[in-house]
Amino acid sequence: MFNNVIMNEINGKKFMEIMKRIVTKTHELSKHASESTPTGNLSSSEVSLIILIGQNENIKVTNLAARYGATKGAISTMVKNLVNKGLVRKYRSSENEREVLLSLTDLGIRVYEEKERHSQKLYQDIDDHLRILTPEQVNSLFKMLHALETHIDEHIEEHCFRSIDLTEPGLQLLSMPQQNCLLVLPKAGAI
Repeated sequence: MFNNVIMNEINGKKFMEIMKRIVTKTHELSKHASESTPTGNLSSSEVSLIILIGQNENIKVTNLAARYGATKGAISTMVKNLVNKGLVRKYRSSENEREVLLSLTDLGIRVYEEKERHSQKLYQDIDDHLRILTPEQVNSLFKMLHALETHIDEHIEEHCFRSIDLTEPGLQLLSMPQQNCLLVLPKAGAI
């Protein structure tokens, strides 16, 4: 029994070391990531917005902000840059003049489709690796990832944010008073 406890602690430590390396590499990649387009380089944030708009054609700016996890003001600034680069089209809803809707231009669609091809390759690679596992092993892997996400959410709420439940299932509003900032994030397990 004592050996199992030691092995579990060692496995947990090894797992977290790998996760830290993945997070660090992902952060480093996003700092240097830019997609070259005929209108110039795009930041990883801009690419993320293009993907969200491509997946949610005619999305409202407020809904885009919620899905992205940023304030409406921050999203509006990024959208303005994408409009200026000719990648996104902004227009008023015919049903409600106050609502601003977004869609991709032809150039935006080309960028979106290229990113989707890369994403599909990544998903296929992951699926190929998951196929060698039993259903129980896959279930255990996802349970472990969910537990890690829940632990991180709890730590964020305890140390950084005051959480306010939203009426929309799967979302939580996090308020960070010291930065005068509100974030809308998916709840653990909501995606």
